[in-house]
This record gives sequence, structure tokens and C-alpha cells, in this order.
Amino acid sequence: MKWLIHHTKRILRISSGILLLIVGLILMIPGIPGPGFLLILLGLSILAVDYVWAHRLNTYLKSKVEKVVSKVRKRFRKDGPVKKV
Repeated sequence: MKWLIHHTKRILRISSGILLLIVGLILMIPGIPGPGFLLILLGLSILAVDYVWAHRLNTYLKSKVEKVVSKVRKRFRKDGPVKKV
């Protein structure tokens, strides 16, 4: 019975990860509003439990997102450069 419960949970986890990945890809299409990239990361995080390729891709995408966010924060920070008069 444990075998059946384990495999049922695994099938549900993989199915939900794939579903989130597909919905995220659909929401990435221009003109369709929604958090597409976040759903892709969430789907990859769920799939990373079972698949190494999903873990590697998720790690790679998270590092790229962190670099972009740091560049945007640096560019648009509120305090800005101080000018001496």
C-alpha cells in the first residue's frame, strides 16, 4: 500500500509541475497578462524534486534573475548618487 501512495504522490507532483510549467509558458506570450515567469520557476521547483535537469535549469534561471534584479535595483535606487554643490 505504501508503494501505491508513494507513486500516486509522485505522479501528482510531476503532473502539477508540468501543468505549472505549461501555464507559465502560455502566460509568457505577449498580450496575455499574468505571472508567467514566476509560474515557470514554481513549476521547475516542483519538478526539481524528481528531475536533475529541472534542478539545473531552475538554478540557472534563478541566478540570471538575481543578476537582472540587482542591475535594476542599482539603476533605480532611491538614494542615487550624491551631488556636492
